[in-house]
Amino acid sequence: MIVRTYVRRSKNDEGKQQFSLDVQAGGCRDFLAASPFAGAKVVEYVDDGKAGDDFHSRTGLRQLLSEARRGDVICCRDQSRLGRDAIEVTLVVRDLVRDRGCRLFYYVNGQEALFANAIDQATTFIQGTGHQMELEAIRSRVREALRSRVRAGRIAGGRCYGYRLERKADGSGRPFTIAVVDEAEAEVVRRIFAMRCDGLGYKKIAQTLTEEGVPPPSAGKRGTGTWGPGSIRAMLLSPRYRGVYVHGRVKKVRHGGVVARVRAEASEVITVELPEWQIVDDETWTRAQEHFAPTSPTRRMTSSAAKYALTGIARCGVCDGAVGCASTRQNGGYVKSYACRRRHQRGPRACAASVHQPMADVETALLTYLESSVLTADVIDHYAREIRAAVEDEIPDREADVADLEAQLRQVKAEQKRLTKAVAIADDVPELVTELRDRATRARSLEARIAAVRRTPDDLRGTVDRAEAQVRAKLGQARSALTLANDPEGLRLTFLRLFPEGLRFHPGRVGTHQVWEIEGSLNLCQLAGVDELAPFTLNRDPKGT
Repeated sequence: MIVRTYVRRSKNDEGKQQFSLDVQAGGCRDFLAASPFAGAKVVEYVDDGKAGDDFHSRTGLRQLLSEARRGDVICCRDQSRLGRDAIEVTLVVRDLVRDRGCRLFYYVNGQEALFANAIDQATTFIQGTGHQMELEAIRSRVREALRSRVRAGRIAGGRCYGYRLERKADGSGRPFTIAVVDEAEAEVVRRIFAMRCDGLGYKKIAQTLTEEGVPPPSAGKRGTGTWGPGSIRAMLLSPRYRGVYVHGRVKKVRHGGVVARVRAEASEVITVELPEWQIVDDETWTRAQEHFAPTSPTRRMTSSAAKYALTGIARCGVCDGAVGCASTRQNGGYVKSYACRRRHQRGPRACAASVHQPMADVETALLTYLESSVLTADVIDHYAREIRAAVEDEIPDREADVADLEAQLRQVKAEQKRLTKAVAIADDVPELVTELRDRATRARSLEARIAAVRRTPDDLRGTVDRAEAQVRAKLGQARSALTLANDPEGLRLTFLRLFPEGLRFHPGRVGTHQVWEIEGSLNLCQLAGVDELAPFTLNRDPKGT
């Protein structure tokens, strides 16, 4: 038996001491110390800054669900920590308590969560509905408070370049924040608009400001201390610089457990005129907007699919920026190459990695290495042996399991006898009949499990043989996929499966040529069922010499 504790704090819980991670962890410890489970091994799972209705990106909860085993004890503050979506949290409790056979305790009231019948299920769902209603009420109050601030000309979000934030207080002493023009940054904003009106592109404006050492919006806090084309474009499109505060153009919605940003309806957008915020005059603003191409109102806000095999997978080993497509001159023409996008867009001050290596050379070298050094017959044999050993280790102690299951079966049959006598004595008690049917179902299930555990050694060996054969087949398929993946989309899907942690590109040199040295971990977990990584380093001439 393992005791597993779960603690979660969301952004809405900030300032609420009872929901702090330390308080929750302490509550779990105190509850367990006074329980029969004191002294057992404890594993803690944490989700910080995760919303209660987010069941997709909560790594702590997902890990708990994947590692919980029959007989384990799970402890958390209350049901709201598991989630604030009535349906989802009911499914989580059902999975842990009924299906996996874990015991779930809430330390705030010392109660154990049960899921043995319809009453327990309804209780869990009703409690989840209350927690979901509370979450929706909190979000509604926050949204209305922000909209009220905007209508009053106050700040409802974070800092914006060109302004500084000042704290004020109203007549009742309640504090609020306003934005005031910062003249030093305002001059930079006016210069950006002037350069754009003169015909300069985003990249040229960004590189000019970076080379001159002008502090960017993120200077001293995060980022590389350089200007990016994306931030220049966003500033040129911001109506705030002409004295108009627009709030609510984008809203967050949850689809399939994933939060997406979508355009809000026109009726949800608030626009407030604030002349004291104006930095750029109307004429300059209008001229700068003429350079933007018209955008379809139905254009999706999501990014398009990646075009190249390693886009989104490769990262620069010098600056941790993305490695993507950039053109380089070769044999009198231009070819597509892999280069550090941060340096390509922001200049050498952003990153020292100046490698521009043709895409075909990089991808061919990577494929050649994988085929010749990683997904070889020896490696497939190695992981086949590993999975055989792993399956054999997972074979339970049959005698111990049988004894436990037989004890449960004896208890269920004893309950059946008592219920049978009660039904015979009572005139009309449908509840007793229902309970009797439930015990009969449980008895049949236990008998089937006992028979499964008592499988013959030949059956067990057959299971291991089938697992090993499956591993060999999957790894063989992966090798074939590399050989046959001759289109960017297919190659990219293959690389995504093989390198979920991505690849690191380090600048290197072969003779007089600059090349990328690729470093990464080949993940065979999904392909072969082995929970380990096979590290490798690729450092070779793409021409094969």
